[in-house]
Parts: sequence; structure tokens; C-alpha cells
Amino acid sequence: MALTLEIITPDEKVLTTQADQVILPTENGEAGILPGHIPMVTKIHAGELKVTKGGQHEYIAVDHGFAKILGNTISVLTEAAIDVKEIDLAEVEAAQARAEAALKDAEAKGEDPDKIEEMLSNVQYLIAKKLAKGRRR
Repeated sequence: MALTLEIITPDEKVLTTQADQVILPTENGEAGILPGHIPMVTKIHAGELKVTKGGQHEYIAVDHGFAKILGNTISVLTEAAIDVKEIDLAEVEAAQARAEAALKDAEAKGEDPDKIEEMLSNVQYLIAKKLAKGRRR
């Protein structure tokens, strides 16, 4: 029996696939999901989602969001997601430098805490993409 994984962002359904195991980056650490898992809803953090099928591993960088496990279906609702194979490391590093500079400037100016939190989340997602790509070269 296989799991069905779907990753959905506000713009599109990024992925629908079958898997033997999925490892989610949750707020309490990594959570491994196998077929027959109990129903669960959990908050996910920016990080690396690992999909195992047929002994092969696929990695997806995800932003913060939520995951719902019901039956053998895992639904990940996230702000952004990208397959590690599609990440341009140089582009991510440049975006991270710009985002960190903007965050530092916003903090120095005393910007709205919600705006700073959003900017911090963007930096965390860029770091997750960079780390995921760096491990999967």
C-alpha cells in the first residue's frame, strides 16, 4: 500500500505522487510518515521534504505551512515549494543576500513586526533551498 502525497501552494498544485515514505520538516523536528499513519495535522517549517519510493529519494524544498495526514494521503499546504533539481544555487545565494540585507534594514528602521516576520520566513525558505541543493549535488 502506497502513500499519496500532494503539495499545494496558493498558485498551483506543485506535486502529486505516490510514495513509500515521506519525511516532513515539522515544528517539532522531522516526522516520518508511512502507510497506515494515524490521522494528523501538523505545522511545517521551511525545510526539506523527503519522498522515498522504490528505494529512491526525491527532495522538495518547502516553505512554512501545514500538512494533513488522513488515510494514506498526505496533503501539504505551503507558501512555496520547489524540486531540488530545479534550484539554481547561485540564484538562491544572491536572493538570500538581498533578503538578509532587506531584513536587517527593516529591523533597523523598526518596521511592522508582521512584515519582519514575513521577511524572516522568506530568508528561512531561501536557506532551506540552499541547504537542500547543497546536499543533493
